Amino acid sequence: MPKTANSQFSEEREQIIMDFLHKQGKIRIGDVTDMLGISPSTARIQLQKMHDKGMLQRTHGGAILTGNTPSQKERHDFEHILNKDKKLQIARAAAQTIRSGDYIALGCGTTTFLLSTLLHEKNGITVVTDSIPIATELMHDENITLYVCGGWVMERNGACRGITAENFFKDLKVDKSYCGADSVNIEVGTSSVDFDPRTEIAVCRAGKECYILADSSKFSIRPFIDKVLRMNEINYIISDDSLPQNDIDALGNAGVEVIIGSDPI
Repeated sequence: MPKTANSQFSEEREQIIMDFLHKQGKIRIGDVTDMLGISPSTARIQLQKMHDKGMLQRTHGGAILTGNTPSQKERHDFEHILNKDKKLQIARAAAQTIRSGDYIALGCGTTTFLLSTLLHEKNGITVVTDSIPIATELMHDENITLYVCGGWVMERNGACRGITAENFFKDLKVDKSYCGADSVNIEVGTSSVDFDPRTEIAVCRAGKECYILADSSKFSIRPFIDKVLRMNEINYIISDDSLPQNDIDALGNAGVEVIIGSDPI
């Protein structure tokens, strides 16, 4: 089973909190306790330490992003993606599973965005996505046929949402779907910080094969209320080389094949 959040180092807690903040713009003490499995007093101390480092701004009952935090546009740049080295390991491993002529769906998120930057050497692939940043990355590549769903665009991550986006992917079937996750739990499956993950679910289910791209920190986060996929709906999970062996074994026992990325030799 995944390690508990109480076994995490402070740096891991910081990474999880900042990832949540970059997605939601604010965080409450209750969010911290739920994600990390720590007491409210420990959560307050953690946020105060991060405030003192200039990572966030403490508020009554939680924290918000500081004014010095990179803008949303900048966060899609390589220099501002949290846990970028691990996510690049995952993106490289995912790129190796894509063949010329494949029809693929790419969900929104920083790891899938990194994957999109590695697709320019692929020939004759078709990409469908709900991510405006991914579409911007691929739109001028003559070797890639690109489709983008409609819907309203979320300011914080450039993802298309709503019934138009959901129905676009419900009516679609591609060879492979590649999606991220905010939490991975063997008993629950994948879950999302979004209050309405129906488009995420539709993107994941659009692929004949479903790949979940999740760095090792996502296995330490307690599941969110909004479930996206059950374990039996996932064919592959691609993670980084810090994923503990007990998590790899648990995923295998659940019928999910694990692919571990690594740094280039």
